[in-house]
Amino acid sequence: MINDFERKLRFTDLEVWDIRCGEDTYRMFISDENHAPNITDLNLPSNHTEVDLRKNLIIVSVYSNVPVKDEHIEYIDAFMKQLTDHVALAHCEVVLSFYTGFIDVIFHQVLKEKTNLEYEKIPLKQLWHFNQK
Repeated sequence: MINDFERKLRFTDLEVWDIRCGEDTYRMFISDENHAPNITDLNLPSNHTEVDLRKNLIIVSVYSNVPVKDEHIEYIDAFMKQLTDHVALAHCEVVLSFYTGFIDVIFHQVLKEKTNLEYEKIPLKQLWHFNQK
C-alpha cells in the first residue's frame, strides 16, 4: 500500500516523485525520451522478436536505498500507470525498472543528465509554472 506520495519536480520531459510504502521511500523518475522505442528498450525475452511498437518511449526508473520489496511492486506499478496511461495507451511504450541506489545522489545525477541543471541552481522563475521547462 502507498502511504504517501509527493511530486518533487515536473519538467516538460521529466517528472520526479517520492513514494512512501510503510517505512520505505522510493524515488520514481518518469522520463519522456522523445523518440520511438526499439525492441531492446522493452526488456523482452531474447526469443521475443515481433512487437508492434508505438511512437514514443517513456522510461520509468524507480530507485530505493535498499532493494524494492516484492509487496510494493504492484502498488508502484499501479501508481505509475495512473500517471502515464493518458499518453501511454495510444502512443507510448512505457518501461518500468527498479534499481537500488542512494536516491538523493541519483536525483542529482538524473537531473543533470536529463536537464543539464543542478537542483540548487534551478532558476526560481522556472518553478513558477505548472510545468517547469
